[in-house]
Amino acid sequence: MPGPRRETCLPERRRRLIVSDEGAGVLITRLASVRHLTGFTGSSGVLWIPNPGLGGRPVLVTDSRYEEQAAREVDEEIGVAIASRGWPREMAKVIAGSVKIPSGRPAGLGEVEFDPNALLVSDFNTLEAALGPGFPLTPNRELTEDLRRTKDREEVRAISDAIVASEQALRELRASVDWSKRPAEAEVAARLAVLLRLGTGEAPAFEPIVASGPNSALPHHTPGSRRIRPGDLVLFDFGARVDGYRADIARTFLAAGDPEPWQEALHRAVLEANAAARSAAAAGEECREVDKSARNALDRHGLADRFGHSTGHGLGLEVHEPPSISRVSEQRLMPGDVVTIEPGAYLPGRGGVRIEDVLVIGSDRARSLSTLPRHLLPLQPEKRTT
Repeated sequence: MPGPRRETCLPERRRRLIVSDEGAGVLITRLASVRHLTGFTGSSGVLWIPNPGLGGRPVLVTDSRYEEQAAREVDEEIGVAIASRGWPREMAKVIAGSVKIPSGRPAGLGEVEFDPNALLVSDFNTLEAALGPGFPLTPNRELTEDLRRTKDREEVRAISDAIVASEQALRELRASVDWSKRPAEAEVAARLAVLLRLGTGEAPAFEPIVASGPNSALPHHTPGSRRIRPGDLVLFDFGARVDGYRADIARTFLAAGDPEPWQEALHRAVLEANAAARSAAAAGEECREVDKSARNALDRHGLADRFGHSTGHGLGLEVHEPPSISRVSEQRLMPGDVVTIEPGAYLPGRGGVRIEDVLVIGSDRARSLSTLPRHLLPLQPEKRTT
């Protein structure tokens, strides 16, 4: 199990956040971004970062449940304020008290930027009323969109550790389950979730997907009572979490017996799509071109219309982060991106295959963090002979 780490890159991350010289500061309300900038892991926290030219220091507003935790987790550059009647009113006091706006200020100097995608309307209304006209709330959709996109060394290490733990959990699952007893999908998913938690001490990155037989044709199937039978394709999509950073891996196995020709062909096509997209992923490449490379590979097998979702996405403190590797993406890959490559093909009523890997985009090449075999393997691993 990975041991606890104290993040050393937090001040540098805050310095990368561009605070406009023309406003009072920025309000960070998305919990993942608060954690990224402060190290705070509680479920209630909002961060204020003032304009450096106006004085004051960053302040985290949380509630009494997390008073001691915040004192332990945030670094000395961050102040902590405890809200007793909801964070918006306390934050209004923090903003008004931390920003020294000179008399005769230019228009807009009191503007408070926020991400409209991460603020409830009710909280907006309360905060706006508490701040008054001197601090107008200004939406900025780009404020946090790419804030966490470029991963530093500690983030890459955490994601890599999460992937190592994920792969170990799957190996333990395959070896410990008696597949001849035809366990139910839900039972297998529950066991996998326990192994993921035991491996890192943290909750899984998301609820594991275990989809067998015709259910494997449902990309985001919820594991149910169906029992895994010989001859089934069995799709696993799962991930562990380390220091809040998530893994996201998918592999497809054969429950038992020999694969049917259509299963081999389907798996081979997706394997080629995965390899094509991984080869295309490089700094400066258009994300939609990476997506296109996967679709072209499937098209050569007549399966382009059986691949509906995107080829990949960014990965970090949240499962889905920028960039988006899709047909409509206007982004390019850049050094420091950590992305998934997850093409799939799904035949309704029969079965589906998805093969997902995690890549780190470097300045000269992309490196895969996932190491599990990609070819079609039986669920029951072969016993090693000594």
